[in-house]
Amino acid sequence: MSYLISRQIFTISGQVQCKKCERQDTLHFDLRQRFFKVATYVAENKINMCQRAPRSWMNPTLPRCRLCEEDNSVKPVISNKKRSINWLFLFLGEMLGCCTLDQLKYFCKHTNNHRTGAKDRVLFLTYIGICKQVDPSGPFEI
Repeated sequence: MSYLISRQIFTISGQVQCKKCERQDTLHFDLRQRFFKVATYVAENKINMCQRAPRSWMNPTLPRCRLCEEDNSVKPVISNKKRSINWLFLFLGEMLGCCTLDQLKYFCKHTNNHRTGAKDRVLFLTYIGICKQVDPSGPFEI
């Protein structure tokens, strides 16, 4: 977090596409506000999760389309190239569940996390991994 803030990065943006009208848009998240929200949830609930992602992460409620105003319809545009995936954007929007198991395994591989198992386990490890990257001194050890 301090690295991003020191470089005047306060907003994380990403491309999204509406499932209804199929138009693309850019979604912006306030880095500090959204990270605090997600990281607090992780820290307070990680023990009860038993190293499994909750349903709300597995099947995320998607944002409303600003263009056609359809609820739960804006999905992230996820790069086909795994190295180009905007992981922090997906984390802040709690949309990592939109990734495939293969994409999540890629993240875990490159963060030296165990990457075998069901999608809910690998998704949990991805959330923990991003929390640790953004706030290395935070309460995210499992």
